[in-house]
Amino acid sequence: MRGTWRRPWWRRTLLQEGWTRRLHRPGTCLGLGLAATALAGPLTLAWAVVSLRRRPRGHDVVAQMSHREAKPPTGSAARTPVVLVHGLGMSSRSLQNLVRALGRTTWALAPDLPGYGRSPQPRIGALDVQQLARALLAWMDEQGVADVVLVGHSLGAQVCGEVTLLAPGRVRRLVLIGPTGDPDRPSVLRQALRLARGAVHEPPLLVGVAALDYLRAGPGQMVMLMRQAVARASQQQHVTVDVPLLVVRGAEDLVCTQQWCEHVVTTSTAVGRLVVVADSAHGIAFDAPAELVHLLVGEVRAADTDAVRDGSGSAG
Repeated sequence: MRGTWRRPWWRRTLLQEGWTRRLHRPGTCLGLGLAATALAGPLTLAWAVVSLRRRPRGHDVVAQMSHREAKPPTGSAARTPVVLVHGLGMSSRSLQNLVRALGRTTWALAPDLPGYGRSPQPRIGALDVQQLARALLAWMDEQGVADVVLVGHSLGAQVCGEVTLLAPGRVRRLVLIGPTGDPDRPSVLRQALRLARGAVHEPPLLVGVAALDYLRAGPGQMVMLMRQAVARASQQQHVTVDVPLLVVRGAEDLVCTQQWCEHVVTTSTAVGRLVVVADSAHGIAFDAPAELVHLLVGEVRAADTDAVRDGSGSAG
């Protein structure tokens, strides 16, 4: 015998309190609308102010790119500088710990790509992966950086990959940390959900840094770049690079899979290897654990050895 259907407890409570009737009153709707406006207004205003202040005053956006850098005392630096590239929507603040750690050994630089961090937004609109790679190369020329150890985190790994394809002679060693672009995960929404779900494994400070950087970048630019990056990765999945390659993945990374990292390693016709760092997630570049720093210093030393063997020096 079927039991008598009863309203859910939450619905009975609302009915008893009369909230459903109140929601139909014009005054209640107006109040809710004003409350939503009060919450959304400051965020919208903050984004507008940040965006307007970041518009370039001139036409040369590359010359106005901001960056962080660290350099050891003169005479003690390694010969090959390191350039670190941030991920989607982020800025060089997400790499500041790595910059400081590497700066004890060599010249380390981390730029804010055009439209991100403190760098101005290009007049032509948001740049795609290939345009960001060309801007990065032009910025390296501005800084007097020749041969480098190029390090990219997350979507920054795709930008570094494009740089390597455009100018392989400029890249002594290529390091990809938590690289994105997996063609088996083409959905932008799913990637965003995995990134949000993986936030529980990230340090709280990184979440705060990401919130401010995302506000500066704006959702439209981020979604456009993510879509273009996924499409570009599908086109480039069989392209190989002739540069020694190191891929680093955090063991708890929900955005970058083990299978994808293993595939990326096979794209190098030179030496390629994969290292998985325990107790780290997608934000491993922000954490800058000792194992990651050790790996990057090892790449710098290997690049120095290559430079001596080839009889060529590096700027810096």
